[in-house]
Amino acid sequence: MTFLLSLFFFLRPIMFIDIGWLIFGLNITEFFAVFATFILIGAFILRVVVSKKLNISVVDFFIMFFIIWCFFIFVLYIDKSNIKDVAKFTIPFFTYIVMKNVITQRKQYTRLLLLMIYGFFIPVCASAVLISQGMGLDKVLYWTGLHRYQGVYVNPHNLGHCMAFLLMLMVIYTIVCSMDPTIKHLRQRKALFLFFIVLGTLALYCLYKSYVRTSLIGMFIFVYYYLFKRNKRMLIILTGILGILGMIFAAVLYTIFFDMVDSAKGRDKAENFGSGRPYIWKHNLNEFSKLPLDGMLAGVGVGNRKTHESKSVGGGDVWNSHNDFLEVMMQTGIVGLIIYLGMQLCIFRKIRQLEGKEKYVFLALFLAVNFMNFVSNSYITRFGLGQIYYAVLAYIELPIYDYTKDSDKSEAQEFNDY
Repeated sequence: MTFLLSLFFFLRPIMFIDIGWLIFGLNITEFFAVFATFILIGAFILRVVVSKKLNISVVDFFIMFFIIWCFFIFVLYIDKSNIKDVAKFTIPFFTYIVMKNVITQRKQYTRLLLLMIYGFFIPVCASAVLISQGMGLDKVLYWTGLHRYQGVYVNPHNLGHCMAFLLMLMVIYTIVCSMDPTIKHLRQRKALFLFFIVLGTLALYCLYKSYVRTSLIGMFIFVYYYLFKRNKRMLIILTGILGILGMIFAAVLYTIFFDMVDSAKGRDKAENFGSGRPYIWKHNLNEFSKLPLDGMLAGVGVGNRKTHESKSVGGGDVWNSHNDFLEVMMQTGIVGLIIYLGMQLCIFRKIRQLEGKEKYVFLALFLAVNFMNFVSNSYITRFGLGQIYYAVLAYIELPIYDYTKDSDKSEAQEFNDY
């Protein structure tokens, strides 16, 4: 079981690199997603058989309801839905159920996180080298002349989201390790600490050069929320540093956020804010409003881009929503959205039951990810990203042991489980 999970955690970040190979009609990233799912299923079955225990909660019921609903939608609109898109929609949530049943110890969890961080080493370093040499370029934006890089990834959005997640992952690893007295603090492991500094610096550089604004703001929310809850002095210092940098690089920041600034100041239409997201949302909501009642309840079908019998002139198309919540509603209907929101509410409540630094770092992750989901295609439609997110998030329901210190005992003792 440990070997299977180690393989999944180490290889998953590397497999974000699409090298163009096709295996059984699937590109390498899609093939690995299927392969990784079988790894997780195998580990899950082995764990349940050996332990004869099953860790389930209300979150799992919402997840299973959502998965069943997605397959029901596929059958309902079998001529319009896409089974590949159904798999992409459901695999990440299934990962959550598997992980919390396979991992039982904090030390085991941190080892797997570290393997995942190691897995990012090759794509991060390769992307940084390419970008520094002016290679790995995706496009030069016409209106601003901004050079947007993708590194070794298939597009800058994948690069930006992966770099942001890696940075958040390293923070989570550091904090979770600090909660276990049997694990050395990161600063006491000098080689690993130096590795984190170098890898984090390169990841931040790649994130900046991707110019994925969703990821940049999501990272900002993650850091600010955590520091607001745990270290206000550091928050003030960071704010001062960012304020100074903001004044120095004001022209660059305007180039990156020009459409948002112009819309906010009235120099451009409000619907053009954020690459025209309000206009896209308005279009899809308009198409959704024209659906019959059954269409509103069940959506248009997972993977489908046509609305039912739309009478709008030249209409009938479902655009890329650039909003994962809206995308869930468009493809799985109001029922699917309600199930998904119920799942997120239950996850939020589970995180609130954690204590200390762990609670705040996972709340920061939850808030940052849901913000990115709301304003872009993030951790739902990017199923590979969602798969590792829910694998990491499963920590909130692990049967982790709390530890008490005793003057007469040096070893950590089991105190309680969740």
